[in-house]
Amino acid sequence: MGLNDMIQQGPIGRFFELEERKTNFYTEFRGAVATFLTMAYILAVNPAILADSGGPCVAADGNIFSPEYLACKDDIKKEYITATAISAMIGCLVMGIMANLPVALAPGMGLNAYFTFGVVGFHGTGKIGFEPADAVLIEGFIFLILALTGVRYFVAKLIPEPVRFATPAAIGAFLAHLGLQTAEGIGLVVGDIATAVTLGGCAEEDRVSLVALTDACFTNGGFDCVPGGTYTCDNTESSMTSATAWVGILGMLVTGILLAYKSHFAFVVGIGFVSIISWFRNTEITYFPDTEAGNAKFEYFQQVVSVEKMDKLLFPYSDDLKQVAVALITFLYVDFLDTSGTLLAIVSSMGYIDENGDFPKSKWAFSADAIATIVGSFFGLSPVTSYIESGAGVEAGAKTGLTAVICGFFFFLSIFFAPIIAAIPPWATGGSLIIVGALMSRSLVKVKWHIHSHAISAFITVMMMPLTYSIAYGLIGGMLSFAVMEGTFWFLSKLGIAPPSYEEPGAEGEEKVAAGDDDKEEAAAEAPEETAPAETPAENPTVTEEAEA
Repeated sequence: MGLNDMIQQGPIGRFFELEERKTNFYTEFRGAVATFLTMAYILAVNPAILADSGGPCVAADGNIFSPEYLACKDDIKKEYITATAISAMIGCLVMGIMANLPVALAPGMGLNAYFTFGVVGFHGTGKIGFEPADAVLIEGFIFLILALTGVRYFVAKLIPEPVRFATPAAIGAFLAHLGLQTAEGIGLVVGDIATAVTLGGCAEEDRVSLVALTDACFTNGGFDCVPGGTYTCDNTESSMTSATAWVGILGMLVTGILLAYKSHFAFVVGIGFVSIISWFRNTEITYFPDTEAGNAKFEYFQQVVSVEKMDKLLFPYSDDLKQVAVALITFLYVDFLDTSGTLLAIVSSMGYIDENGDFPKSKWAFSADAIATIVGSFFGLSPVTSYIESGAGVEAGAKTGLTAVICGFFFFLSIFFAPIIAAIPPWATGGSLIIVGALMSRSLVKVKWHIHSHAISAFITVMMMPLTYSIAYGLIGGMLSFAVMEGTFWFLSKLGIAPPSYEEPGAEGEEKVAAGDDDKEEAAAEAPEETAPAETPAENPTVTEEAEA
């Protein structure tokens, strides 16, 4: 009897219902490999983004760019690699065992950027100190209550439809904006005094740091100015001369081409290729320059295997909860949307969705997500969520939680290779951020662009997130604009002014339907057959959604 048959007929096979779901160990293992390789980029990207918050590091002299502060930040990044791997491992195990679904979990993209730039602030310059783990912990418990009580179905109905569809794309634009910059990306976009941003890609010697004009700048000949994290190129001729920018673009194109051929190794190959050629010293693209900092990085890289202590990140909680309210609401909203959309999309592709839009053990699937978020807060992480990259494993044939458990084992192994993961340069991961942002923009196809209140609120959501560096501001802008417009239509209808009308795109001659009319479905049904042909639910999403409501 082979290994496949032994597991199939043993307690593991019975627990994960391998025979009932018509799968086997080899298929589940193949699915786990595909899922892990597709989302392994999170081990490099998440620590890089979260470390930009500075964590618990404190600038003794007020200079958040001093060598001492940056050294502390490098240590925090190493700890975040271990924390990311541990939280992903626990999330995968809980999901696989409790929900028996082939869904892998890790700290959510977008939420990590909001955690760093919208809550803690770059190098700790935000309004809240490094205690947003309070908000993450509370959000996890609230999410768990919503999952266990079933209230999540009611909450989902409160979110305006256009904002719900625009949110993934807006977060994608935020991530792409990060990937285009230098700190987490390829450095293609830099600061500019006149236009805020401009084309970059200049070599390090051609970069001019932008500083804030504080009182210190006008004393001691300007030598007390503290440089910011933003720079501009000293002239237009120096733009696009950086070797690392071009290598980053090459890595992005390699990843994109492999994705087009449906390769599960696309992100790994793209990031790995750029990283490896950046590890050679004494080159234009080396990640280990001949400096004190470069030598320290190279010495750590040579260790290959190392387990980092968690003495700086463990349990970063505070007893002051006044400042975390906005962060709590934003974390809960985005995590709720992300998890709901991911789980429904993956389970639907497996054919497990029933006529009520639910699936087996859905309560435990959402609970597993909440538990993983709670555990992640122990390490100062942003919320942990289900990953749509799990779809790669489903495409490879995965059908049970055994895939998630094996994925958890892969994340466990990655804990020991922090020196390798810490040596992945930002220009190697920047292209992946841009591509992830592009893929997340697919949700915009569901927006009803022919309805002005939908189009405007969705567009405001998408634009405000990257331009304000805040997911919260984007959500607030989208929901407020939708509420004001729809509220105005309702108020005017009470005064006898008919709500705006619109025509379904591509259906000339159809009867116009009022945007705020509750009898839209009736009007469509009563329309003459020759002017309004019968449509299936798939052809008329408006009617379908109203019927469900």
